Amino acid sequence: MFLSQIPAGILSDLWSRKKVIILGSFIGIISAFVYANSTSFIQVVIAEALIALAITFAFSTLTPFGYEVIIENKKEHASKKIFSKATSCLLLGGIIGPFVGAYIAGNFGLKMGMLSNVFSWLLIFLVSLTLRNPKAHRAKERNSFNQISSSFKLLKMNPLLIYLIINFTFLNLFSWLTLALIQPYFENIRVGIIYIGIIFSGANLIGAITTNFSDRIEKKFGIRRSVFSSGVLIALGMLMIGLFKLPSIVILGFLMTRTMSRFREPLFSDYFNKLIGSDKRATIISFSGFLYWFFYGVLGLFLGYLIEGFGLGKIFIGFALVSIVVILFTKINTDDEAKLNGN
Repeated sequence: MFLSQIPAGILSDLWSRKKVIILGSFIGIISAFVYANSTSFIQVVIAEALIALAITFAFSTLTPFGYEVIIENKKEHASKKIFSKATSCLLLGGIIGPFVGAYIAGNFGLKMGMLSNVFSWLLIFLVSLTLRNPKAHRAKERNSFNQISSSFKLLKMNPLLIYLIINFTFLNLFSWLTLALIQPYFENIRVGIIYIGIIFSGANLIGAITTNFSDRIEKKFGIRRSVFSSGVLIALGMLMIGLFKLPSIVILGFLMTRTMSRFREPLFSDYFNKLIGSDKRATIISFSGFLYWFFYGVLGLFLGYLIEGFGLGKIFIGFALVSIVVILFTKINTDDEAKLNGN
């Protein structure tokens, strides 16, 4: 996944937002067919690689595309609200989707369940054909080398952007790793499998409700407090999971971590878009995705050994402690807040 992040961003900036989304959705259709008809390990690996490529191309471009459409319609003042509602709808889809998939697979077979993804990708493909490239996007560089070079120069001159990327990437990473590791932890503390499904759906539902009001909450408490407090709550949630074995406290910590992670997504999308010009927007945002997937892969190589050596509880505590260091290191000041507010 991480190998395709930056190329997708560069193509989006230099070539066309619309064409990259079309290409990604077309690859998605192929990947769904390959996956549904896989009969060997190699075919599954190829399908996984195609899915990773499709997701990267189709979805990494949507944030800059959406923001530039917002600019065209002179709705910059409402960008956080729009991103908040979009993320909320995504989470609601995450609640409904598994039930629909389970129904199709249960009644028509697993292969038909996999083939249903073809229709999802086909719908994205057809919708993407109707899109119009936003006029707010203007490419300045002519080749990928210059694009990467100029993007890194922009990062070097903008420490606030670097801090935000580090903060968002690592706290999001630990939140998703918590999601990946929490099921066996729940089982260890005797939470029934049926309740685990309810907890996961509940996390999405609470996240959808909270995210829907991200812009209002940030407006009430301010950018600095919202970014700092949400980060602290993510770390506190992971600390609660690692330190306590009482199911109610562990569940509360998990819900806190996942809800606050989702709460931050539309806010950081808005911050990134405001700090990056249209000519480098997708490239730099894709760099954040590259960091996320790179460290996800690296940690994945060692997590098994660490869990065997220290246990899951200490792993969650480690996530929390590193998160606290990141939060303190990337804490934004009043000047940064004014910059993000456009002052």
